[in-house]
Amino acid sequence: MTKDYSISRRETLLGSLGLAAAAGMLIPSTSVLAQQAKRWGSSSIGSTGYVIIEALASTVNKHTKLKNSSMATSGGAENMALIGEGQLEFCQTTSTDWQPAVNGEKPYGKKIDVNQVLAYTVFNCTPMVRADSPIKTLADLEGKRCMPSPAGSSTAAMWRVLFEAAGVKVNWTYGSWRESYDALRAGAVDCIPSLFTNSRPAPILTELEATTPVRILPVPEDVMKKAQAINPGVVSGELNPTDWKTIDKPMNVASFSGILACHPKMSEQDVYDVCKAIFDNAAEVQSIGKQLKDIDAKFGARYLMTGFKVHPGAAKYFKEKGIWRDELTIAS
Repeated sequence: MTKDYSISRRETLLGSLGLAAAAGMLIPSTSVLAQQAKRWGSSSIGSTGYVIIEALASTVNKHTKLKNSSMATSGGAENMALIGEGQLEFCQTTSTDWQPAVNGEKPYGKKIDVNQVLAYTVFNCTPMVRADSPIKTLADLEGKRCMPSPAGSSTAAMWRVLFEAAGVKVNWTYGSWRESYDALRAGAVDCIPSLFTNSRPAPILTELEATTPVRILPVPEDVMKKAQAINPGVVSGELNPTDWKTIDKPMNVASFSGILACHPKMSEQDVYDVCKAIFDNAAEVQSIGKQLKDIDAKFGARYLMTGFKVHPGAAKYFKEKGIWRDELTIAS
């Protein structure tokens, strides 16, 4: 059984960053030396977050004078820790990471100073079981084997909140997205997360369904409200049969928005240039893959979180486009 993600684990990861980069964790298309580049933390290799961050970093390389390198990590929780340690300039996070990071709650142990840049999608990562499983509700998961992707991922963080709100205790185990999906296919675990970007199934889910039919567990409205009270970054998303043929009607699911974060030391001009490179070339970015279909300036401003600081460079870009939201807070 893998233990909960902890500070000691994070410190070990931080200490091994140099070796990890040397071992090839930097993505080839942005293979510049880390000390010369803006370092972007993504997610586990092959995941949707990994693909998105690689695409964004590569786009910024192409359309600005900034040099950027994208590095695989275990996801949003680890990325926040790495931002706090000054090991990253930009990173993938999700809306559920911000409250614990900014407030210094578990697993961080200290407050993280970090700024929002832009939103890039909504992830639907709700509990999912095999179609032939006798498990029908969240309550049926009591004592069952649940594998919410890597321990340091945003999905794992959101699931802890969700199951706390549901009052359900499960047996946690962790692994990469590939390991999680292979484990469900083999019957080694009872429940894993779905993986959609705004109702569009990720390739790894489509691959799983080719051999192993699956079923989404319903999340009761009262459980969702309790989860949002614990962490306001938990979002009620929607899956649609037009995007996923497995269901015959729309259904609400546990979700979170994907937010590009940056270290507050980043200059206003550099962050402005990042936003401009991505959104002024949105069609080019979207053509990379369906994971990037939400890349759009309006979407990028719409899903930023109130109550958490937005970098001045990003605010400047959104104001120029006339889509800034006055309820957002600009970092000083």
